Amino acid sequence: MTIGATINTALTAVLVNSWAVELPPEPTFPAITFEIDSTPESDWVIGGGYTQHVITVTTFAYTKTELATYKASIQAAMEIIDGFITEEESGDAAFEDLPGVYAYFQDFRIRTAT
Repeated sequence: MTIGATINTALTAVLVNSWAVELPPEPTFPAITFEIDSTPESDWVIGGGYTQHVITVTTFAYTKTELATYKASIQAAMEIIDGFITEEESGDAAFEDLPGVYAYFQDFRIRTAT
């Protein structure tokens, strides 16, 4: 399974309304999007064979209270993925596209064997 499919499966278990990269046209809320930035680690071990992924998960909701309810569930879903390293950063996300919708981001680091 690819890292994208693994992340999608984990986040869909938290909220079915999960999307890769961006929200669909006329989205419904709450919703989750995720982006993956992958970097091969050729010098980490002799012969390489590993890739580090920084996954940015953004949650969108009508209230900050609702956002808070998803934060722990998203972290728990990411922590059970093989190769999970840490949650690196999180906080309010800049999102001004839709009035009355709040956004919160979480960055996770995962290492996979290639």
